[in-house]
Amino acid sequence: MLHAYRLVSAESPKTPERLWEWEKVHVGRLLWNATAFGRELTHRYFPTWDALVQENERIWETWRAWLDEYRELVRDAQHIYEEHHGRRHND
Repeated sequence: MLHAYRLVSAESPKTPERLWEWEKVHVGRLLWNATAFGRELTHRYFPTWDALVQENERIWETWRAWLDEYRELVRDAQHIYEEHHGRRHND
């Protein structure tokens, strides 16, 4: 059994899932973050390394999809701005 932890945010339940951490140094940082910023840690047992890897890969793919969509929005907003105001001097 592998023990893994991640931060959860009680005040923002729609916050995207975070990756599961299992290494002691990273779990310590999560604990510090939770204490310093009023967050909570959640704990989960994984039966195998493969199960942990699969769960983190699923979460990472969700983040990557979100990041791709976000980049498109930023690009579109920049194009609209440039159409109305011209290009920036640093381009």
